[in-house]
Amino acid sequence: MASLNWSSIRTKLIVGLIIAALVPSVATMIISYSYTTHSLKERAVQDNGSLLFQGSENIKNYLEELNRNSLSVYSDDFFYRSLPYGFENISARGQQMATLQSMAAASKDVLQIYLYVDKKRQATLLTPSSLKRMSDIDSYIPGNWSNELALTLSSPHAPYNYGFDVPPVGSGEQKVLTLYRSIRQIPSDNRLGLLAMDIRLDAISRISNQLFQAEHEKLYLLDEDGYVIYSGEPERIGQKFTAPWYRTQVMNGAPRGSFEEDKQIFVYDTVDTAFSKWRLVKQIPASYLTRDTQQAAAINVLLLAASLLLIIGMIILISVSLTKPIKRLVWYMNQIQTGHLTVDIETNRKDEIGVVYRRLSSMMDTINNLILREYKLKLANTTNQLRALQAQVNPHFLNNSLQSIGSLALEHGVKRVYSLISTLSRMMRYSMYNTDEPVALDKELEHVKDYMELQAERFDQDFKVRYDVDKTTLDVQVPKMILQPLVENYFKHGRDPLEESSQIILTSLWIDSSTLQLTVEDNGNGMPEEVWQRLQQRLEQAAQNPVEGLSDSARSGEDEGGIGLVNVMTRLKLFYGEDSHFEVENLQPHGFRAILTMRVEGEPQ
Repeated sequence: MASLNWSSIRTKLIVGLIIAALVPSVATMIISYSYTTHSLKERAVQDNGSLLFQGSENIKNYLEELNRNSLSVYSDDFFYRSLPYGFENISARGQQMATLQSMAAASKDVLQIYLYVDKKRQATLLTPSSLKRMSDIDSYIPGNWSNELALTLSSPHAPYNYGFDVPPVGSGEQKVLTLYRSIRQIPSDNRLGLLAMDIRLDAISRISNQLFQAEHEKLYLLDEDGYVIYSGEPERIGQKFTAPWYRTQVMNGAPRGSFEEDKQIFVYDTVDTAFSKWRLVKQIPASYLTRDTQQAAAINVLLLAASLLLIIGMIILISVSLTKPIKRLVWYMNQIQTGHLTVDIETNRKDEIGVVYRRLSSMMDTINNLILREYKLKLANTTNQLRALQAQVNPHFLNNSLQSIGSLALEHGVKRVYSLISTLSRMMRYSMYNTDEPVALDKELEHVKDYMELQAERFDQDFKVRYDVDKTTLDVQVPKMILQPLVENYFKHGRDPLEESSQIILTSLWIDSSTLQLTVEDNGNGMPEEVWQRLQQRLEQAAQNPVEGLSDSARSGEDEGGIGLVNVMTRLKLFYGEDSHFEVENLQPHGFRAILTMRVEGEPQ
């Protein structure tokens, strides 16, 4: 695969447009994803914080209810007064049994109740199926419970038999909490006995199960020592919780709050009662909270990919449609550079590139026309030189000979002959150096005056010449020998020897600020009608095809010995193009007029 040409407009356009389409789309998707994810996390923290607060309140109310149930040892006056009496007192024994049964019935989560009376060293164990009594035994105090504590709640454990020679109540896998209450002799602080209530975890489990989704989230209820009271994983109940974040973030943190660690979001609250300070912690995977966002992001990526494919396709199509004609234009320019100036520049486009094509084509047409016009002008001037020298006499030899004859005439005192020979010599020099460069109008008029002087000597001064020349036109550059053929036409075709008042009038004037008009007018015989018609046809052809007109003038015998009217028309068109006009008129009752109009502002075309 060919490497990309990074200096190419097509490559820059494609890459630039792809980047312009890709960067905003990707940036928008990333920002949207980040913002949505952050918003979801904040909403999840708020919602779960509220949920845990409600759960902690429900657990707190449940514990307070257990606490109030245990206070029956004080609120039941008959029970409280029966404690100093032993089992031998039937009334006291019956009252104690009734109170214990009432406490067990008050909560269906009470598994068994243990009562120990310090003074009598008697213990009673009430289970769902039996009532056991023992005398002369010490109090059964498991774990780290202290007699100094008025009320405490143990960590989850397997049910005890409290020293009785019976198996523990319930299955071995069942865990319970034990509420210990010291029974004091009010108002003193002397202890009368101990009440222990084993509480099933069913109620706490029911409350906790409503606080999380087990298939995605985790929930922990931990006591102040870090033991698990509840977990979605039953095997962890009663075990010490050792996760590092628990001690650093929860135990040492605020009563409630949230934090994120290891792509997990933790929300926690405190179950704070007079006899416990538990922590309720919910663990939520961040990926679970952002699952919908991730799905939306995946859909957006697919849509972005599809959009990019479409955009890239459109970019390539547009880029090719823009750069292909430019490459074609470069090819045209290379052809022109190698010299193929007539290359055919074609396009059907209507847009700006089509305008460039058409402007280039128009420019090449103009260049070709200018080159052709310059060529034709040089060809015309060359033809004029050949026509002027058709006598086959070396002009330099003739000019030198005339100068020698003039010097001889001056030596013999014939000044008029010398003057005429000098005039003829000037005319020959003027025509001999007939280059394609224009001359000032006053130079052309001097040449015409020299010609008139020779003709005046020839025809014995039987005509008059009048020059109506605007002095501001004398410096205007005009084609060389443009007026003399018009004057010569009078002597060749229009002069009437019998006319005593023959006259030629030369006029130059400005039609406007940039248009010059030259007129040569006589009162001679004019031109016969048939000759006039042929002249008009030839002038019309010369205007349409100057080179053919020039060739026609060269072949024609009518203008033999002079340049002729058709030649004047040809050179005027070649020099000024469409900004020039040449008109001839037969005057009434007799006479002839030639009018040259040319736009001289700027360079000639």
